[in-house]
Amino acid sequence: MHDFTGRTVLVTGGTSGIGLATVRLLLERGASVAAIGLPDRQLDEACATLPGRALLIGASVANADEVDEAFTRAESELGPLSGVFNAAGISRVMPVAATTDDLWAAVVAVNLTGTFHVARAAARRLSDNGGGSLVCIASELSLVGQAGYTAYTATKGGVLAMCRSLAAELAPAGVRVNSLSPGTTDTPMLAAEFANEEERARDQASVPLKRFATPQEIAHGAAWLLGDESSYVTGTNLVIDGGRTGTFLSRPESRSEPMSSVLVTGGAGFTGRHIVTELADAGHRVVSYNRDFLESPDPT
Repeated sequence: MHDFTGRTVLVTGGTSGIGLATVRLLLERGASVAAIGLPDRQLDEACATLPGRALLIGASVANADEVDEAFTRAESELGPLSGVFNAAGISRVMPVAATTDDLWAAVVAVNLTGTFHVARAAARRLSDNGGGSLVCIASELSLVGQAGYTAYTATKGGVLAMCRSLAAELAPAGVRVNSLSPGTTDTPMLAAEFANEEERARDQASVPLKRFATPQEIAHGAAWLLGDESSYVTGTNLVIDGGRTGTFLSRPESRSEPMSSVLVTGGAGFTGRHIVTELADAGHRVVSYNRDFLESPDPT
């Protein structure tokens, strides 16, 4: 567990969800933290609960001038930055046909352009300070698609590409750059995305570990990437999603009828047998077609 005593870290989105959990964890480990958030009720509540080593700054990552001013104030009051965690982000669930230009622009402004504003400011400061770590929030939806999230997935895919490019560019200056892709995490932003408890339960069932992440679990991943324990890690994407993007759930827990009928050609071969088995395990009714078998059936 890395000790951040004597370090200064700036966290955007630092007044709610994953960002706030990371601010608390870094403070517990001795860091001085500048928590950046929108000037709203959540900022006021954070001001009332966070200890003295936390500097709360109202700013929007979508505004380049506000971002630059926040970095200047953070270093002026807390000292040179050694790490930056960009956790600010928004999500809007909308079918693509109903996605307006304004909705698209709003998501891009925060998730993609906002990441650029923070990364640019971090690159300047951390390079001048002799190095450090920049971590940017992406998402499991930067790796897979999901209906209703066209704008969100586009921006998070862009974050992955941006971080890889930044890692190559900033490595000579001693600046490590990585992205962090959480799975579904119990945050205030998540609460607005489910229409009802049944929808929430269905989404949760798709996670191999059968639960959503807590903000604190994602915060530990962010702290690892920000600290010296990951000193040889740059240009990578740390996925913390309970196994959802890296595994295949072969059998639904409760299904009394087959899901569908599937015809598999070449089902007697090595690959075909594997596919037949996977489909059958998933609850499908499988018909395996093999020419040799049909021409010369084995009576046994």
